[in-house]
Amino acid sequence: MSKYQLKEVSKAKLIILGKYFPAWARILGSRNPLLGYVDCFAGAGRYTGGEEGSPLIILRKAVEVCRSETLRLVAFFVEKDASSAERLQSEIQSTFPKLHNVSWRVFNEDAHDFIPKLLEAMPEALPSFFFIDPYGHPLSIPVMNQILSRRRSEILLNLMWYVVNMHLNNPQMKTAMDSMFGHGNWCLQPFMQAKGHIRESEFVDYFLSHLEAEYLLRFRIRFSPEDRVRRGERRTKYYLIHLSNHVKAALLMKEVMWHLGDEMGTFDFSATHQAYLFPRTPQLNDLIKYLRQHYVGKEIRISFDGLREETWDLPFLEKHYRKAIRTLEINRELSVQRVESKRTGIKGKDIIIFGRRR
Repeated sequence: MSKYQLKEVSKAKLIILGKYFPAWARILGSRNPLLGYVDCFAGAGRYTGGEEGSPLIILRKAVEVCRSETLRLVAFFVEKDASSAERLQSEIQSTFPKLHNVSWRVFNEDAHDFIPKLLEAMPEALPSFFFIDPYGHPLSIPVMNQILSRRRSEILLNLMWYVVNMHLNNPQMKTAMDSMFGHGNWCLQPFMQAKGHIRESEFVDYFLSHLEAEYLLRFRIRFSPEDRVRRGERRTKYYLIHLSNHVKAALLMKEVMWHLGDEMGTFDFSATHQAYLFPRTPQLNDLIKYLRQHYVGKEIRISFDGLREETWDLPFLEKHYRKAIRTLEINRELSVQRVESKRTGIKGKDIIIFGRRR
């Protein structure tokens, strides 16, 4: 099977990228006239079936977002393979012969070596989105932390667990693994002696603990039937990890991810007939129970947006919070001071006053 054949499990990350990027660009672009996008493992532009790869998807979305004369985007596409970089250059030129307010450049470079040089050349304050989607190892953790030290930069990372897992006990890959972590202590960790789900969970926790992002969301992607794993097997293929330093970015990513949820489990994906990353119908009672345990009955006044931001890592969206708050209000377990909304509505600046109403 060709490296550039689009599999079902790969469609998820492209859909997410295509939905999140324009929302991100519109929000950041409202206050910044120039945005940056970096595709660290860009590929050849199209898959063998003719489907658009991430560079073409981003440029198409950028055309829509940058219609205004006040917003510009500069995109950098990095591809190590010379023939793929050449094909990418040709695909972009033929697909987008003229781009308005969008500039781009293809670099035939190894991203592991090139991205640190690119960071030196990029303005520190430039809001930038980095898509790190390797076939094997991602950028090193020190380089990703260098990206994250820029407060307006975000990363969508593909951590290829099934590849990394094969390399953990391979002596020939130790140098590459040392480079990925920036040290050799990883091989002394308990996950090296563990197996199965415990090994996977402990490794991913250890890996993510080294990334210096304030807000981190992980999404587990399982093998699909076309990967020819045993029927019914639920092994992990990769993790999609969103890293940012602003809570609104995490909330936005949850809203985007919702439509790719999975009825089989939160933050999961099966690549079968139902391609969802969140539970399709969340249990509203779980959110209500959480609010009762942590907020109701306490002297807490907090805005609706503030509540969502304070509990950003819960698997619920804005509409779920609204329903839960309204239910508790009807039950007289809290009250709402409406600042933005009217009557029974609930919006961002409305104040939620916990504690049983008298």
